[in-house]
Amino acid sequence: MTGGPRPGAGPTAAEACAGTLAESQAALSAGIDQAAHCVGTAAPVVLAVSGGPDSLALLLAAASLRDHRHTDAPQFLVVTVDHGLRPEAAAEAAFVAAIAAAHGLPHRTMRLALPLPPGNVPAAARRGRYDLLLEAAGDAGASMIVTAHHEDDQFETHLHALARKAGPVGLAAMRPVRDLAPGIVLLRPFLGVPGARLKALVAASGIDAVDDPTNHDPRYERTWLRIQRAASGDDHAWLRGDIAQSQRRRDVLEAAQAGFIYAAEASGALRLGDAGVLRVDRQAFRQLDESTAFAFLARALTAVSGDDYAPGGDSVQRLQAALASSSGRVASTLGGAMVDADPDTITFLREFGRSGIATVQTGKAHAALFDGRFLVDVPEGFSPADTRLVAFGSLGRGNPVERTMPVLIGDAGLLAVPAALAAKAPDDLPRLDVVSLVRWRLLRDLPQESGSAVPTGEKAASGFAANAPGRVGKAGDSPYLPRKRLSGLGRLPQED
Repeated sequence: MTGGPRPGAGPTAAEACAGTLAESQAALSAGIDQAAHCVGTAAPVVLAVSGGPDSLALLLAAASLRDHRHTDAPQFLVVTVDHGLRPEAAAEAAFVAAIAAAHGLPHRTMRLALPLPPGNVPAAARRGRYDLLLEAAGDAGASMIVTAHHEDDQFETHLHALARKAGPVGLAAMRPVRDLAPGIVLLRPFLGVPGARLKALVAASGIDAVDDPTNHDPRYERTWLRIQRAASGDDHAWLRGDIAQSQRRRDVLEAAQAGFIYAAEASGALRLGDAGVLRVDRQAFRQLDESTAFAFLARALTAVSGDDYAPGGDSVQRLQAALASSSGRVASTLGGAMVDADPDTITFLREFGRSGIATVQTGKAHAALFDGRFLVDVPEGFSPADTRLVAFGSLGRGNPVERTMPVLIGDAGLLAVPAALAAKAPDDLPRLDVVSLVRWRLLRDLPQESGSAVPTGEKAASGFAANAPGRVGKAGDSPYLPRKRLSGLGRLPQED
């Protein structure tokens, strides 16, 4: 029978496509509004688009949002990262550029520097991808980077965390909004949208999306999990329930951490120095319940170490037990951090370590990130291409704190030092403008201090922990660092 759908029949393919586009557009719009609450602005917005069906659905949703919101819509920049790991990569980036142009969206291709470090190539490629997305965001003055992670990705993240016996933070899976760098958030608006709907939207739009063969390779854990879930035929309602419960537990735990940090900072029980050192009154720490104490320790160690991830849970638990069991001295190194506790104070600082701290080539930009802990401006008069940042300890100098601080060197030797090292450098040596990011790292993804009621019990809103800290900077009282200073930065803390 021809002539259109029968009365009572389901929606046509065109109607289903329009419905999914409207759903995706609404999710993107709501996500941008939520993320804007964290950074205070919604424009411009970087869209990470690889050419696969999920990210192309994001591109279509952005174009639709622009058409519907007109002057109220943010400016979008489509960014494709060419990893250079497959011969088709350059052509795929050009394909995305053409799709973006057809929808009136600007596009930029970023190319990953090869070769990648040996070892875990997918992890290195992922790290490099986010570095380049952050560089593009910094160059564009963008406050948001948007990816097309969807509900299936959320399920797989939860199952992976379950397999490694993670706590509530890991089991809560991905946050819809999270702090990626000072002044820049990562937005994932499709976490409640099944991947099949995004793929159907792109197919119905007549676009032949890129098919990455690694997405079908069961040697990758996520691919294997995806295949197993599809074979089960389950509607995964239990997964949605488990993730929601874990998110509520995470939010309660992180609200308790935030409450402790803000209160301890206000009372002087928690103190942060410009040199990246964190000090906490031991008695205040010992008054925390076990879960909050463990979570705070993991967060503090990560903040001062500059690392992306906390040390192993067993190691953190042993340190927690040592700090709580007596008032005697405790000295430990863990996850790139040193912990030195006397009866009154627990001091957290960066460990210089046997291999030292990685050198940072300042490159073409005058701003650089050093060790994930310091934002450094190269003084005027120096060519960034001819200089590099190294730890003071790599010159064989400094006490345990000073050894981990950045200094600028070149072929002529020491060129500039931060004010904290002025006493150990010639008087006429220029000063480095250095901002510690340790406070930002300590508060990353925690609830804001002002205007946020701390949730208690099981009714804590699952989106609560996505709020960004309200203040960062040397003294912790300045707004988010200016976005212009993020242009050309190197490695920043990675997303979960």
